[in-house]
Amino acid sequence: LEAMRETNILAPPTDCLSPITADLVEAGLRKEYDADFYAAATRDADVHGGDPFIVEAGIAYGGELTADGSVDMLRFANRVPLVYQQGACAITDVVKSIGWRNYRLDQPGGSGVPNGPAVLMVHVASTNVPFTSESKDALANIPAIEDEIELAIREAARELKSYLNKRRSLQKRQQKQDVLSRILPEMADKVAEVTGRERPNIEVAMGRIMNNLCIDREVNNGTVTLTVEN
Repeated sequence: LEAMRETNILAPPTDCLSPITADLVEAGLRKEYDADFYAAATRDADVHGGDPFIVEAGIAYGGELTADGSVDMLRFANRVPLVYQQGACAITDVVKSIGWRNYRLDQPGGSGVPNGPAVLMVHVASTNVPFTSESKDALANIPAIEDEIELAIREAARELKSYLNKRRSLQKRQQKQDVLSRILPEMADKVAEVTGRERPNIEVAMGRIMNNLCIDREVNNGTVTLTVEN
């Protein structure tokens, strides 16, 4: 037993696996779904029971995707879609266990499949995929594979969270600018009326309040010069 603990055993080769790769996962989602955001992740190869495996995940969000109901789930094993027994699949169990509110998706009750205009895709490539039955419709609950599925999904979900945070920040900024664009003209007219001076330049004031960038473009003999001021 001590000798086995001290021996470095080589991991099985992974060149026998055929992952889709993150680039092609994202390309596939772009081809099939008209969305606003896409993200994909491919994990490094791992081993379970002497068999190597690779887990990949992809997310599409927004656009023409339906906002009502749960997100659509696409499950694949060795590039073959798993159509039936979604509720009995380890992929579904992992998705339900993730706190999707942390990634800005609605999740009633704090557990279960999240709601929203999104598509979630998971692919498991292995020399020996552990199915629940001979029909090969669902993955068995193997802790090592479930851990990799969760890590792959979270990796893609972090990019979704960053995108949604930026979009929310831009929406708040636009709302603030809309309010100012209604208030500042009235203030400028009133100031000019009270002081008897010319109407102040609203654009400059708006730029300073919103911290906008001013960009001037000049073309001279085929050379384009951009001047950026904060």
